[in-house]
Amino acid sequence: MLEQRGDLMRVLILSEESHRLILDQAKLPKPAYSAAIRRPDGLWDVQVDDEVAAAIDHARLQNESDDDAVSRLVRDAIGQRPS
Repeated sequence: MLEQRGDLMRVLILSEESHRLILDQAKLPKPAYSAAIRRPDGLWDVQVDDEVAAAIDHARLQNESDDDAVSRLVRDAIGQRPS
């Protein structure tokens, strides 16, 4: 589930694949800027505002991780099947 940090922003824990999928869809100049923080285990901490966190929570399937929910939602939005 989403974690809460002291700065009151919600933090999603995402895989490299999901983080890259988001950056690719953002269509930012390369190298793309990301405020995400890479963790020692290779996952990414991505801060999101309350509105985004609430939308993800609303769409989340039972027992679905941050990574699975975000990957599914982004892939659905762009019409791509899971890899």
